[in-house]
Amino acid sequence: MLIVNNNQLRRASIVNLEERCTYCSKTLATYPLIMGNDAKQTVYHVTCALELATDLLVDLYTFFSPPAPYPQLFVLTASETVSRIMPHSEKVQREGVTHAVNEYPPD
Repeated sequence: MLIVNNNQLRRASIVNLEERCTYCSKTLATYPLIMGNDAKQTVYHVTCALELATDLLVDLYTFFSPPAPYPQLFVLTASETVSRIMPHSEKVQREGVTHAVNEYPPD
């Protein structure tokens, strides 16, 4: 949630702008701020939230496409490929979902 005024700040359970950002440890001195949707409803500076999101995206990309010489651990496949090898009862439950498969695709 984007926080741009004191009412929104109070709803995020932040008493004042002297509290510290979890990411950079600096005071939440100015608006706008971002409240995460985690269980703690953590509040960040907008730039800190962008850095955190970027770090997470880079980590996910590196996990699924590691740099050489490291092998790929998982290959994401479309549901059609996986559904051909599943019994019909499982196809209905998993239709339209991307699956992680721990094997390399054929060349």
